[in-house]
Amino acid sequence: ALTACGSGGGKPAAGSSGPWEFTDDRGQKASRDQRPARVVAYASSAAALWDYGVRPAGVFGPQKTADGGKEIQAGNIDLNAVTSIGNAWDDFSMEKFAALKPDLVVTGLTGTKPTDLWVLTGDLGSKVQQVAPVVALSEYKVTLPKVIERYSQLAVALGGDANSEPMKKAKEDFDKASEGLRAAAKEKAGLKVLVLYGDKDGLYIAKPDFFADLAYYRELGLDIVSGGGSEDYWEQLSWEQAGKYPADLILTDSRSYALPRAQMTQFPTWNQLPAVKANQLGDWSAEPRFNHLLATPVIQKLTALVKGARTDITA
Repeated sequence: ALTACGSGGGKPAAGSSGPWEFTDDRGQKASRDQRPARVVAYASSAAALWDYGVRPAGVFGPQKTADGGKEIQAGNIDLNAVTSIGNAWDDFSMEKFAALKPDLVVTGLTGTKPTDLWVLTGDLGSKVQQVAPVVALSEYKVTLPKVIERYSQLAVALGGDANSEPMKKAKEDFDKASEGLRAAAKEKAGLKVLVLYGDKDGLYIAKPDFFADLAYYRELGLDIVSGGGSEDYWEQLSWEQAGKYPADLILTDSRSYALPRAQMTQFPTWNQLPAVKANQLGDWSAEPRFNHLLATPVIQKLTALVKGARTDITA
């Protein structure tokens, strides 16, 4: 269910037999008599580990779209090679989970409380913990490179290979792409970027501090508008308030359950936005990719958008 060698032909980590432990970002230590071989992970966590050669036995959270395609969160996972424990945030089969006899569960930590986890909240979290220890890596108010580093550390602890040729090249490409975005942001000084999620009820304006990728892009110099209010992650607006934050470039959540931009055109206030009129629009996922291989193309696409954008749309 879990292989130690990625496509780079890495070898299993030394000390693969004997006691195993890993301290997660809640400060909680997961311990096993030997290195976990049967891992169950949230989709984006599983995708982060996959490219290091760690092959989870089971995956939960969004993996397949309604038409049978692959969700953004699933990355390079071979969905035919893993057992789906559930295909949505509110879909988790304890029966399938227990049948896999998992040694370890991996998910994302999305807040300050130890129970702020992707999917594994409330009673479900307690039940899962009784079957296998849970490792949670923080996605909350931390920048993208730090999250990637933590997934790399966990992957190595699980027998994965962070030094395979593909992953070493991916790190180089990531650094190069990051510098490319930094240069583009500098070249387009004054460009205001708005990032949002839409549904039929309204818009949710992202707060960059809470999202690992957006916080990183800000570090690189991109001027990302921040939503207000006291809630974590988002400021909720009605469609009537769509023009609250002027922006030259708008990125919209492209996950399958977000409202597609094609359907946003039913709202007149959306059509009136200067960035919409100028067609300065792009895709973004509220769930970032947490390894260098997956994150690099995202940064490259954003850089191309920034380079091609006019900075005078809101003027």
